[in-house]
Amino acid sequence: MEDLDKTMTGKPKRDWWKQGKALDLWSIPHFLFGILMGMLPPLIGISLLTALSLTLILALLWELYEKLVEIKETFLNSVFDVILPIVAFTCISLVFHFYSFHPNDILVVAIAIFILYVFTNLSGWLAYRRRKHGFYMH
Repeated sequence: MEDLDKTMTGKPKRDWWKQGKALDLWSIPHFLFGILMGMLPPLIGISLLTALSLTLILALLWELYEKLVEIKETFLNSVFDVILPIVAFTCISLVFHFYSFHPNDILVVAIAIFILYVFTNLSGWLAYRRRKHGFYMH
């Protein structure tokens, strides 16, 4: 399906959430997930290795889920969907290694990132529903 569809007003509507070959808007929540997982060690006191393992396992399970529900994406996109959370996790972990932050400051940033994570996922899901079911909400 083309990335331009017409709304009820006849105006073209761009589907920004269309699947890309490697990176797309869905890359944002995958990256945000990695940041959130990287914030777990200083927030709840689990080890860095445990948090990294959870990040990798959850990213792989999510990709498996997408295959089971037949979400079609390129192999490269699936690979990036697993790599991005690991990259984000590594980046935020390095920040915490070199700089110290008050736990309350980390919590506030984590809440903001979580809200952005939820928003991007909901936005993408609604775009997917519109594309899959051929309707647009106004």
